[in-house]
Amino acid sequence: MRLTSLILAAAALAGSTGMALAAEGRFIHPADTSKDDRIDKAEWVAYKLPEAEFAKADKDKNGLIDGPEFVAWDTAYKAAHQGH
Repeated sequence: MRLTSLILAAAALAGSTGMALAAEGRFIHPADTSKDDRIDKAEWVAYKLPEAEFAKADKDKNGLIDGPEFVAWDTAYKAAHQGH
């Protein structure tokens, strides 16, 4: 299993926002309605993720959130908002 899959599986088990699940080499999240393994801004907003956070999650600034970007954002977001 690739490292990305392991990271995504761990995030899913830890209860990431809206469920990030891993299938071999894939990023699966309910916000990804186009099923292209990435979340674009329209999908992000439609899923009611914090709109202002999209730019923070999009580390490579390509307008899409992939699995590693989502896991990194989700981890940081939870740490920053713990107890709020």
